[in-house]
Amino acid sequence: MATTLSKFQRRAQRTLSIAFAWLLAGAATAFFHWVVARSLGDHSSLQSFVSFHGWRSLLWGLLGGGVYIFFLRDRLRSLPFSKAFLIMSLLVLATVLVYHLLIPNLVGEATNAWSTALREPWMWADFIYRDVLMGATMIMVRLNDQFATGSSGFLLGRYAKPRQELRIFMFLDMRSSTSIAEQIGDTRYFQLLNELFTDITDPVIYSEGEIYQYVGDEISVSWDLRKGIKGQRCLRCFFAIREKLAKRAAHYNKRYGIVPVFKAGLHYGQVTTGEIGLIKKQTIFSGDAVNTAAHIQSSCNELGVDLLLSKDLLDVLALAPDKWTSRSMGEVHLKGKRRNVLLFTVEPMGSKV
Repeated sequence: MATTLSKFQRRAQRTLSIAFAWLLAGAATAFFHWVVARSLGDHSSLQSFVSFHGWRSLLWGLLGGGVYIFFLRDRLRSLPFSKAFLIMSLLVLATVLVYHLLIPNLVGEATNAWSTALREPWMWADFIYRDVLMGATMIMVRLNDQFATGSSGFLLGRYAKPRQELRIFMFLDMRSSTSIAEQIGDTRYFQLLNELFTDITDPVIYSEGEIYQYVGDEISVSWDLRKGIKGQRCLRCFFAIREKLAKRAAHYNKRYGIVPVFKAGLHYGQVTTGEIGLIKKQTIFSGDAVNTAAHIQSSCNELGVDLLLSKDLLDVLALAPDKWTSRSMGEVHLKGKRRNVLLFTVEPMGSKV
């Protein structure tokens, strides 16, 4: 079952964002070179500098960003930044060297090209420039991962002052976690959680969700209401996670002797969102919707289902009856709530998982 935003679309968007950032860097470089050239008596137009540096930067951004996002990021993101950057630096050096060898060949000046290119200061200056851009790109991508797709709001100070928002929350918890930890031991249990959280990450990202917190074996995910209900992303995220873990069941069974299953509770409501802390800032959500979603998830065991959501959320999702089936689980008393909450479980039509 595909998430609303495909992996290719998401990666293409990131690549285009990187290319645009590199284009802006190229324009700034063009302006700097133009100012220096004018001071040295070269009266070439600014447009010629922008055209030369702009197109090169755009192409480099598309090439470098595309290769990194589509092919290398998943392999490198588990490495420390220093090691990942070293690998990318070597690739950038090889690419810049090939580029500086290719140009002389194209214009018929390829005599002793290797030694000429290696001694050429312009080649090394070009490498340092491209490598710095690649390093900055990797840092921004890792920051985006660190803040769980919410880095833009963090960097722009969106939540510097508390604000009211309508958000969807999904609390995910692994079934039988205590017995599994006792069975396989603390170290292997930690390794299991790390693998599980890695597998869960992409379905969350591609559904436009934000990982809010990791608490033991529990994960809380949040969506802005409009994003979460569009294409039923919040629901599709859960089923994409379930589908991925089902495909990886043989791996988990062989390595840990168990097949992990997650249960989830979903709810939406108004929360206060803001940043707390000084040296380790964190964006937090405060409100009844957060606690209600957590308590809904804790009712999954009692009701014998893997997914529960409130009627309030079900109503705003407006599920198409030819694509989804829903079943009422009755009114349930949740801790801290004065009134019982009507809960439902849903499944996509034709689900085999």
